[in-house]
This record gives sequence, structure tokens and C-alpha cells, in this order.
Amino acid sequence: MKAQSLSQRLNLAIVGITLATLILSLVFVFAAYGLLFQFAPKLISAENALFPAPVEWAIYSVCVVLGSIAASVVATRVARRMVEPLETLAEAARAIADGNLSARATLVAPAPTEASQMIADFNAMADRLEKAVDDIVTWNSLIAHELRTPVTILKGRLQGIAEGVFQPDPALLQSLHQQADGLARLVEDLRVVSLLDSGRLQLRPVEIDLASEIEGLARLIERDLDKAGFGLRMTLTSGRCVADPVRLRQAVLALVDNTLKYAEPCVLEIAARVSDAEVVISVIDQGPGMPEGFTKRAFEPFRRAEDVDGKSGSGLGLAVVRGIAEAHGGEVTYERRDGLSAFTIVMPRMNRSGLGAE
Repeated sequence: MKAQSLSQRLNLAIVGITLATLILSLVFVFAAYGLLFQFAPKLISAENALFPAPVEWAIYSVCVVLGSIAASVVATRVARRMVEPLETLAEAARAIADGNLSARATLVAPAPTEASQMIADFNAMADRLEKAVDDIVTWNSLIAHELRTPVTILKGRLQGIAEGVFQPDPALLQSLHQQADGLARLVEDLRVVSLLDSGRLQLRPVEIDLASEIEGLARLIERDLDKAGFGLRMTLTSGRCVADPVRLRQAVLALVDNTLKYAEPCVLEIAARVSDAEVVISVIDQGPGMPEGFTKRAFEPFRRAEDVDGKSGSGLGLAVVRGIAEAHGGEVTYERRDGLSAFTIVMPRMNRSGLGAE
């Protein structure tokens, strides 16, 4: 049966109290008259009397008082049932205001619909608040940890150059440039993950040729792949779709970087196809892949393979990929295929605004 709303229960309580007072008073009156007729009929007023006898006035008064007391008892119980949810909510709110973010409102008995929903919403809000505070502490610690290494290296090298310990030759300058580039990419990943987490990442979807975008990106990464001992094979199906080309390239580049960090040198394959309904982009390498216990957490921020196999990384790349895919209304998955590791982005061919591709 559907629970009654708070206003309905209040109205019913008021009506019930009124009726209970009247009914109980009448019951007491009938009971008193019955006793008088049985044991003291002379005390009852005559049939043609204009006013009740004094004893009858006393009976009426006592019966009204007894009926009111009985109705008040019932009203108190009903009011307590309706007020208890608000009291427990107020107590939890005061505890949170005092700094106890783990405090929650609890129901010990069934409550009106509005009160139950309000407590559920309050607890959900408290959960999000507690998680947000915990995330802030965790993120501050992790960000400081990730920034410490590149900043320390840059500071040490620059101080060495200033003091004449190091000569500013091309090799050293190239090393400094790489550290600065890595630092810039880390900051950008942090910014993107923060925007994604708050739901504020803005996409600029336009109609693009997916194969052309991937080919353009491949030309930019071929040199880095070659230096790391990787080959490149592309399996591209020409087709037009609607997406943010900058964010899409960022996601694919993050998957390629992930391969460079964790995979053994091999022929890296980038596959892309556009069907009537969706866009599929895969980055495939020859492993060794991720351990099974790590795959479910791999796309969370600051989750990195060094937790499992000792390799390095910021732990943000896959989180960025997941966020960009979800911002396009899609998803990213990981699986092992015949000994190969495959990351696959699947998203609608048409973006959320309804802009389509011909």
C-alpha cells in the first residue's frame, strides 16, 4: 500500500482527534447514564426539565475531560511518529555542522513519504559531502606527489646551470624540455580529470572524418614509437562522425602513451571504424596486459600499474580516456584478445545535441 504523505497524515490526525474526543465523550456519557438509571434514577432530571440536573452537568464535564485525555494520548503518539524523523534529521545535521561527516539520519519506525524521502536525500547528500572531503585530501596528497619529481628535477638542473655545474648543451636542454613537457601534460590531465569529475568539461563537437584525424595523430607519434622500438599499423575505415577532435585525439594519445609505458616493444595497432550508429576506436598491443585484479580499477584517477608491477606513471591517462568517452556519451573498455591487449572506445556517431553526420 502506498505510504501517506505528511499533509495527509496531519489532516487525518486532526480529524481523528476530533472524532475520538466526541466518540469517547459520548461513550462515557452513555456509560454514566446507564449506571445512573441502574443505581440512582432519582438523580436524573425530569423529562420536562429545561436544564439537566447538577449531577448530569458533572457527568458531562467528567466525560468530556476523560474523552479529551484519551484523545490527547492518541494525538501525542501520532505526533511523535511524525516528529521523530525531523528530530533525527536535525540531530544528524547538527553533528555534520560540528565536523562529524559520518553522521547519518536513521528511521526507527515507518515515516510519512515526505519525511522518508527527505532523510534519504539528506543521507545521500552527506555521503557525497564526506566523499568530496576525502577526495580533496587524497587528491592534494597525490597531486603533490606527482608534481614533486618533475619540479625537483627541473629545479636541480636549472640550479646546476646557474652555478656552472652543468653546461647548457643541447642534450641537457632537451632533457629539461622533456621534463617541462611532462609537467605540462600532467597539469592538463589533472585539469581534465577535475572538469570531468565535476561535470564541467565542455566539448566542441564538429563533423570530422575519423580516419583523417587518426592518420594525422599517427604522423605525430610515429617518431616516439620508433624511438621506443614500436611499430605502427593502422586499420582505418573511412567515415564521418560528430565529435570533439581535440578531445578525441587526447584520448587516443593517452592510450598510446599507456602502451609506451607498460607494453613490451611490438607492433602497435590503431583501429577505427564508423558504423551507422556508433564510432569504435581501438588501440591494441601485444601485452603483457593488465592483471585481472587491476582491470576494474584501471580507469579510476591515480590508479596505476606500479601498484601491481612496479612500473611508473601518473595514473591519470586512463581516467582521462574514460572521462572523454563518457562526455561523448560512450565508454572505454579493456580486454585480452588472443594474447593481445585491446583498449576500445565506443561512442555514438551522433553527439547529444542531435547534430549528425551525413
